[in-house]
Amino acid sequence: MVSPDAADRFLNAPWLADLDPASRLAVLNVLQEGHYPAGAILLEQGQPNDRVHFLVEGTATIQRSFPGGRVETVAQLAAPAVFGETSFFRPTAPIAAVRATSPVRLLTLDHRAHELLRRADPTAAEQLAVAAVRVVAERFDQLDQRVSAYIAAHPEGHPKSNEWANFRARLFEDSSI
Repeated sequence: MVSPDAADRFLNAPWLADLDPASRLAVLNVLQEGHYPAGAILLEQGQPNDRVHFLVEGTATIQRSFPGGRVETVAQLAAPAVFGETSFFRPTAPIAAVRATSPVRLLTLDHRAHELLRRADPTAAEQLAVAAVRVVAERFDQLDQRVSAYIAAHPEGHPKSNEWANFRARLFEDSSI
């Protein structure tokens, strides 16, 4: 069950802008609401994930841990935000963790609920999947812009600049990635 306040926040989130009203309600009806304290791990790096999380209240940080103990902050999230979609739609463990930096409220879609949605309202499930693809595409575009800016800011022949340029080219040329 989702509280009226959380439902309102979810239904007005920007990632749902292209879903028709009936599909928004169908998605809302399969979500579970959860409250977590600051410091809670919301998504664990390297562990299987069967959920897409919609952050409707609070803040969180995305962090990636490396061998040797180094931890890198990837991004800060503030509601409304969505995370976990990449590892939800691909059978791979998340490459980063998400930790609450304030008390948070999440609405969560797990695989069971997604399957129920697909059976009960295929249009809503499709619109949700397209919305998730848009979120991932926007993030990819932001990454590409940042890599392009980095390459432009460093002289040609600089080892890191060449490495990024080669990686970027592979993303578009190599279909096995």
